[in-house]
Amino acid sequence: MKMSLMQKMWIGSWRYLSLVLPHQTALWAEDLFLTPSRVPRPPSEEGFYQSSQKMTLPGGIAAYTWGQSDRPIVLLVHGWSGRGTQMGAFAQPLVEKGFRVVAVDGPAHGASEGIRTNVGDYARFMIEAQQALGPFKAVVAHSFGAGCSVLAVRRGMKAEKLVLVAGPSRYEIVVNNYLKFIGLTSLSQRHFLRSLEMKVGMPASEMNVGRIGSELNIPVLVVHDEGDKEVRYKAALEIQEAWPQAELLATQGLGHRRILKDAVVTGKVAEFISK
Repeated sequence: MKMSLMQKMWIGSWRYLSLVLPHQTALWAEDLFLTPSRVPRPPSEEGFYQSSQKMTLPGGIAAYTWGQSDRPIVLLVHGWSGRGTQMGAFAQPLVEKGFRVVAVDGPAHGASEGIRTNVGDYARFMIEAQQALGPFKAVVAHSFGAGCSVLAVRRGMKAEKLVLVAGPSRYEIVVNNYLKFIGLTSLSQRHFLRSLEMKVGMPASEMNVGRIGSELNIPVLVVHDEGDKEVRYKAALEIQEAWPQAELLATQGLGHRRILKDAVVTGKVAEFISK
């Protein structure tokens, strides 16, 4: 990756700080890593917002619902720096199939409470959402939320099916890319990883979506665009290879986020869940 002069200076400052203050710099870097941006809801999602019923789940989690309250629930979970209405295009096809749809703003996202969050925290909020809402027919999760939903099932969340949209296969790659980009020293990196492990409840190296999924005995649909530049298509292939029940829906030309609005994708997801 070709870097600008400003990026090189920024990385240089992190490296210098991690040389003189390795532990403190690791904590600063971790705060930055675990702090999402609250991106405002764009006009394209206003219809989803207005058509939904609003509620607040335990922990100050904002939620948006569509469909009748007595129907089986499908939970929609967004990715890093996303929001519940970003998943809104899945709602109508699922409601038409007879489901109640609940989209959530994750911790430290959208209208929900919090400043920082992590993989373990994200998995826990889904478990707590189920305790408040009842059983889930399925969970449809995007990007960062995809792997977190798999971890949530491993830690006790019940779902008959999972749909993973544009999700990474290994959390370790995400963490290592970040550490490489900011240029921390080896000692500072060790402090960073130790602190992160304590918060998540497991080493980053063990957050392997396909490997965890292979132990769950649950059907999963992996949806990924072949040209995704944020999470490479290779991640979908790795998940499918490791997870015996995995089906793969590959798309072209939709990238990392347009895939959430595509009518063919939302329709096929609804069909998969209703089978």
